[in-house]
Amino acid sequence: MTAAVLVWLLQDLLQVLAMGIMLVPEFFLLMLAYGVVSGSLRQERVCAWIWFAYAGGLLWDLRWASSPGMSSLINVAAVIAMYAVWNRTPVAGRGVFLFAAAAGVMHAFSGIAHYFAWATPSHAAVRMFLIQQLLSVPVLALLCVIYAFRKTDVHV
Repeated sequence: MTAAVLVWLLQDLLQVLAMGIMLVPEFFLLMLAYGVVSGSLRQERVCAWIWFAYAGGLLWDLRWASSPGMSSLINVAAVIAMYAVWNRTPVAGRGVFLFAAAAGVMHAFSGIAHYFAWATPSHAAVRMFLIQQLLSVPVLALLCVIYAFRKTDVHV
């Protein structure tokens, strides 16, 4: 969770630096997805990640949004969906491809939800959304590589 806190702070700093230019990708959300799949699936541990997702989303909304709770709702729903997909998948199917697909879809849905909630439809808003999604790809690829190399240590 320490790494996720640092990623949240980095995402916040990037948002300050990129204000008006682009939407910062949800790096924190990707770290939440990695955190859920990179350890045991005990309910206490997953609940801790859910509460962590809620707190991170609420802080983000209090800092950046006019509607507190939206990012919390998105983050919590994403963590629960990630857990549900991962937990229902047979152990043999839990791999890098599943992680990449689930985390990528989770990031895209988060971006879409934020886009519809806060953006007025325009070419600039669509461009910022696409840049946000494309900038998340290298981070997702890095998390996939880390997951692949740590897979022997991961409790799937």
